[in-house]
Amino acid sequence: MDNLVSYEKKVTIMQNSVRPGGIALMERARQSLRAHRMGAAYLGYILVGFVSANAFVLGGLAPFGVAFASAAKAKYAAAATLGAALGYLLSFDVMGNIKYVIAMLLVFLIRWGLSTSSLTKWTRVSRQLICAVSLGTPSLAITFVTGGSVYDAVLGISEVMLACCASYFFSRTIEAFDLGIDNLKQTDITSILITFCIIILALINLTVFGLSIGRVLAVTVILLAAQFAREAGGAIAGVAAGVAAGILGGSHSFLMGTYGFGGLLAGVFAPLGRLASAGAFILVNLFALLASRAFAGQNLLVEIFIAGVIVMLIPPRLVQSFLHRAPQGEAVAGETYKALLANRIGYVSQALREVADTTRQVNEKLSGLVSGDVSSVYQCAADQICRGCARKTTCWQLKYTDTCNIFNDMITILRRKGAVTLGDYPEYFSAACQHLPELNGRINQLFCEFAARESMRRKVAQVRGVVTDQFEGMALMIDSMGRELDGLATQDNATAGKVREYMHTMKVFPDRVSCVVDGEANMTLEMTIPVYKLTRLDMTELTLTLSDICGRDFDLPSQRGHAVQTLTTLVFTEKATYTVKWGATQLGNSSSRLCGDSYSYVDSRTGHVNLILSDGMGSGGAAAVDSTMTAELLKRLIEAGVSLDAALKLVNSALLVKSGDESLATIDITGIDLYTGKVEFYKAGAAPTFLRKSGKGGYVESSSLPVGILGGVSFERNAITLRDGDWIVMVSDGAVASGYEWIISDIEHFEGDDPKELSERLAAAAKCRRSDGHEDDITVIAALLERGI
Repeated sequence: MDNLVSYEKKVTIMQNSVRPGGIALMERARQSLRAHRMGAAYLGYILVGFVSANAFVLGGLAPFGVAFASAAKAKYAAAATLGAALGYLLSFDVMGNIKYVIAMLLVFLIRWGLSTSSLTKWTRVSRQLICAVSLGTPSLAITFVTGGSVYDAVLGISEVMLACCASYFFSRTIEAFDLGIDNLKQTDITSILITFCIIILALINLTVFGLSIGRVLAVTVILLAAQFAREAGGAIAGVAAGVAAGILGGSHSFLMGTYGFGGLLAGVFAPLGRLASAGAFILVNLFALLASRAFAGQNLLVEIFIAGVIVMLIPPRLVQSFLHRAPQGEAVAGETYKALLANRIGYVSQALREVADTTRQVNEKLSGLVSGDVSSVYQCAADQICRGCARKTTCWQLKYTDTCNIFNDMITILRRKGAVTLGDYPEYFSAACQHLPELNGRINQLFCEFAARESMRRKVAQVRGVVTDQFEGMALMIDSMGRELDGLATQDNATAGKVREYMHTMKVFPDRVSCVVDGEANMTLEMTIPVYKLTRLDMTELTLTLSDICGRDFDLPSQRGHAVQTLTTLVFTEKATYTVKWGATQLGNSSSRLCGDSYSYVDSRTGHVNLILSDGMGSGGAAAVDSTMTAELLKRLIEAGVSLDAALKLVNSALLVKSGDESLATIDITGIDLYTGKVEFYKAGAAPTFLRKSGKGGYVESSSLPVGILGGVSFERNAITLRDGDWIVMVSDGAVASGYEWIISDIEHFEGDDPKELSERLAAAAKCRRSDGHEDDITVIAALLERGI
């Protein structure tokens, strides 16, 4: 028996000694890391403290090192303080960091004193309070000693508040890493994002061969977030990194939009692989750089390519293991999961809406604060030229009113002509002024500078408005996702099991089968099967059989792509009560080869269809680009399930930033519910839509603005319920130039059932009736509602 036990021990030792070399090497590395965990933690705190101390905002404020040192855990406080102090001492602006070095000394002394005091046994001192005392004391002292202004005092107080907020988020981030990634809360994720932004701020100005380490890190994190969390992760990480790298950390303000939108598209294309995801991000930034004509665009593109290569080099197994971590404990029940997801969607939507409201309020306040006064042009010129003139007493004291009136008249001429000449001044003033040529030249120069500043201010305000629209659009998009989730009433698992059994008899083994019944008792059957099985299935026969199994009357299925390219999803929806037969006719302006109107037909295959008509400003190529872009973007967003309100916000912001020239287009959308016959009209600056209901004609019109002019646009909505045989006619502005009544009459007296024939007749009549000597593009879309077969 002893020999047998000895043999078993030998076998066990041999099994442990023949493991693959790679696994043994990884285990040795893990064991070594565990053995030196304390030293690695100390080194990490020193590095993060050093980096935080070099994160600057508003040109020269760097309170984040103090914030991190005060937020560090007690046993690592010395390491964090040492790292931040070294960061301030080795900075390029050592003299400007004196107050931070003093603050670091105070942090160390306060935390050391508290650790040795018995006071901490009875009460807990807030880390934010330590931060406020340590940074506030030298800041206010320096302001008082140097005789600083009220602005300096307010700036110092604001810096202390910013440091306290950063200290709080640092504390939450440290606690989040202690808890582990599986136990993160929403506030923990927010804290990690803010910490990530601070790191980007610190590394943004650290360059190697002209390339920013901070931006490379930012793009790498965006692409990884898009892989791990798809659209939401990519968009959130993109917006956060864009704010840090574009607005707070540099002059490339457009990076907030390009990083955010690029992260969203990277998440959309993430199921197709890392190459497609990185390619989508690169294309978005490439187009943005070309549109902005940024001189540093080459370096920005190189940084994005480097980040893409880094993401490519990460082992796929590591990404897959993160994406497909095995769930711990019992799986969440369906209704619980639905409730949790709905709550999370509500929180995210509310947060985005609050960000949009805050951005709008800040934009309004800043617009009021920085708006310039044109009178400063001649005041500054007079101060520079007239200061040493012998006649300044006569001009600016004895004849003050006359002199001001002359300069006010010159400002009017400047606004009208852009420059003032010597002949524009009154003769008596020209004869009396000894320095008129110098004064005139200085006024012209200062006005050019003033006009440039005002133009830049308006552009910045427009960008802020675009960002607000994007946040509102994302909030509305998430809201619509929540409403769709609420609309899923029940899941029929029994019917899904019957469908799965039938498919097994057909030698088809679905990866997933679901039968969902919505709030209106309509069933949707989804089935994921291998792509190669499609050629072996007769879709008509399959649809009839599944209709019998489910007890529903299904329409032919639509196909939807899958994250795994070898799989596809068949979607069966119930046949609707009505169908739509439609036709369209376009007549372009004779002076242009291109029509400035565009239209699209969107069948969502879920019992809803949408007719889209967009009319670009004017006619010809520019109008065609605006209208086509508007119609195609709307079509793509609607097909993706984005609500119409969210789609309007996103399309409006896209037109606002498309180019430097004015771009605007009308939007006219008619949405038809084929189950109930309810028709909804969404209009933004569009022409009336005409109806024939039960043989009687009428029209729906609106007074809303087109998209691409201002931020914050919204649809004007109307709704009506139609029946079998009722008509809908959508037209562009060119068709109603000669009035509405004749269109209503023609629709009422039309006896055919061919929408194409009606659209051609109305378009031709509109062209003949125009008698004002002008031409415009004419588009007519006719749709007939019929009862389904």
